[in-house]
Order: sequence, then C-alpha cells, then structure tokens
Amino acid sequence: MTNVFVLDVHADEYKAELLKKFPDLKVGTANNLAELPADMSKYEVLIAFGTSISNEFLDRLTGMTWIQSLATGVDHFLRWPGLKPNMMITSGRGIHGAPMRETVAYLMLNASRDVVGEVARKQQHVWERRLWSLLTGKTAVVVGSGVAGSAIGKLLQAFEMHVIGLTRTPRAVPGFDEVMSTDDLVEAAKRADYLINILPASKNNLDLFGKAVFDAMKPTAYFINAGRGETVDEAAMLDTLKHKRIAGAGLDVYRTEPLPNDHPLWDMPNVFMTPHIGGYFVEYESYALPIVLENMQLFLAGRQKEMRNIIAR
Repeated sequence: MTNVFVLDVHADEYKAELLKKFPDLKVGTANNLAELPADMSKYEVLIAFGTSISNEFLDRLTGMTWIQSLATGVDHFLRWPGLKPNMMITSGRGIHGAPMRETVAYLMLNASRDVVGEVARKQQHVWERRLWSLLTGKTAVVVGSGVAGSAIGKLLQAFEMHVIGLTRTPRAVPGFDEVMSTDDLVEAAKRADYLINILPASKNNLDLFGKAVFDAMKPTAYFINAGRGETVDEAAMLDTLKHKRIAGAGLDVYRTEPLPNDHPLWDMPNVFMTPHIGGYFVEYESYALPIVLENMQLFLAGRQKEMRNIIAR
C-alpha cells in the first residue's frame, strides 16, 4: 500500500481524483503548512508546489521516494539541503504554455499602455487622451525556449512582432523568427523592444539579468519578468528603473516574496506589477491532474523510468 500526501489549497480535489483511479492508495492532505500532521514519516509520495514548502517540512519526509511538483519549476526542491540522491522528482512541465503567454501579453500591454497612470487618472477624474505605441512591428526577445517560450512566441507573432528566442541549446523552435544563444543575452537585449524573462531559478540562471543587460537595453524598451525573481540582479534593475534608463517593466515575480511593504517597486510609476499569479489560474487542477495520474499509474506499476518530466540531477 502506497501512502501519498498532497499539500495544496485544492488538495481534496487531487485526493478525490487519485482515489477514483487508485482506490488502494492512502492519501493524506493539507491545504497549507499549518495543517500538516506531526508525523510525516510514513508518506512515500509528495504532491505539492515547491513554493509552498520549507526545509523544516521536507526534513520530516524521511520515507519519501518521489516528489511530484505541481509547478514547472522545481528549484525550491532542488535547493533542499536534505535532498537524497535517490529521491525522484517530476515536474508539471508542459501545462504552462497558455497561462504564460497570456500573463506575458498582459504584463506587456499594461506596462506599455501605462495602466498604472491610467488607474491614477481615473481615480482623480482626469480625462487625458494619450498616444500609445503598437506591439506590431516591434522586437520581442524571449529568454527561455521551452513549452512556455514557444507559446509566447506564437502569440507575439500573431501581433506581428519579430520574435527572438534565447536558449542554451540553439535550435529551430516554433514561435521564434530567430534563435540565439543565452550567452548572447547582452547583444539580444540591444535589439529588444520587450525583453521577456521566463527562466527558472536554476544555478546557471541566478542574477543572469544584471547591469550589463539593463545597460544594453534601449531607453524605449520594457523588461518583462514572468520567470523567477532570483534570475535578476534586483539592485541593477531598480537603479535602471529609478533613473528611467528604460521605459519601464512588467513584473510578476520578485527576489523576495511576498514583496515587502516598503519595497521601492511599489511606488515606481513606470512599473506594473502582479503578485506571482502567472501560473495561478482557475483551471489549474484540470491541467495538472493528467500528469499526476499518469505518473502515479507508472509509479505504482514499477515503471518509474517512463514517468513524465523526470528531473535529471
């Protein structure tokens, strides 16, 4: 008998679907860390978002053999000091194309149309007709070429933008008019009207967007971050935005989350922000469950090597 623990605000929904297909499972649930049982040692499988866990919690999973991340990024699990070499981690990769392309388009349009200013003018009852700039004909540089990057590129091509994709393994990717190496990020940034980051916080990506990248950008360009806050040198970004060396930014992720109340980003008029909701959509469970159920079936059948989205480490 396999003991599974689901940690998520919708844990009961995952439990119900798991038991419907695998009635012999023993499934424990919690909506948050405060609801966890004292003894977690009996559980062999964890289903959770990495952002919802802590090292203290993970250290209690002494019987764990498999973690199914509900997110694409698994950096929170990989940074766990107690992660055992034989513990398998699988991700939710493949389900974020639609939400990420909509999130990026939303951030781009809100930043470029000065929605922060429009909201302020509405509150002040100020009628001011202002020119706005089309996306059509502009160049978007998308840093990250996976499922989400390709989906973003296809949408931006529909806006008749020129889309350049950056990847560590340059190859032809649907949705990109050009592909460049991530090593050429500074050169690509010079061409960008919209520099779009969708990278995970893997070791090679930490602080990738630094002073050299921001200095290379056009003064009319926008920085869009829907990847991870740790990939950005925050001091360099703040200095660039404070001195208006670029037009502005659309941000969904941050170095510290939740963003502290006294953080300077809150009061920057050239920054449009959302609270890390790019992958936080109503239909999430219906997208994630097929991966969870397929992997569970393979896991119980002893066919672990065939499971989807196994993280190599």
